[in-house]
Amino acid sequence: MSPSGFQNQILRRLSQDDLEALQPHMQLVQLALKQVLICPDVPIEHVYFVESGMCSVVALADGSEAIECGLIGREGMTDQIFEAGDSTPLKTIVQLDGSAYAVPAAAYMRWIQERPRVIRLVIRYQQFLMLQLAFTALSHGSFTIEERLARWLLMSFDRAGGDELPLVHDFISMMLGVRRSGVTNAIHVLEGKHGIRATRAKIHLRDREVLETLAAGSYGKPEAAYARLMGPPQAG
Repeated sequence: MSPSGFQNQILRRLSQDDLEALQPHMQLVQLALKQVLICPDVPIEHVYFVESGMCSVVALADGSEAIECGLIGREGMTDQIFEAGDSTPLKTIVQLDGSAYAVPAAAYMRWIQERPRVIRLVIRYQQFLMLQLAFTALSHGSFTIEERLARWLLMSFDRAGGDELPLVHDFISMMLGVRRSGVTNAIHVLEGKHGIRATRAKIHLRDREVLETLAAGSYGKPEAAYARLMGPPQAG
């Protein structure tokens, strides 16, 4: 298969030669809602190139406290490994079901170490993740709940590939690090501004520009940097 045959935007940016070196190790797997792809402090067994759906990278305290620090969709992969046997204190969990190409960690490490163009692409992707993390920290520390929710919804709609998201107040409250009642109130504010429409089970996008205005600068810069850092996909 050529790079243009994939939905994953990293695979689409590989040369045909680099892709063919990886393909024997790639297995298409389904991602189920709430499936844990990376467990904290457990050796990472696979790197996942997301084709569809969305994964959350979550930071956990020693108790029950947790907060989302990153989102991964078809623009990226679960790249938290530098050598075989590595682990991370972060948890990666599926929040929108979909599919991904799973690559064994050892095969992934051999692949990037042998191919300078791939190493460059991986480093560029990690730069993007650092920007996303920085703006997530800025959002949590300096923006209102309504602004943070607008940003999170925009990022989620980007990865969902459509104009609908499941509405789960408890999940959103954990992702934003706020109380459930705060999420409910923020949803009402965004509805009142005509950015979204919330039903019993879903959030529907009504006006993207309204959400971008409500996000107040917390959304957009990492997203714009992605294209600059990663370069264009392979033609074809």
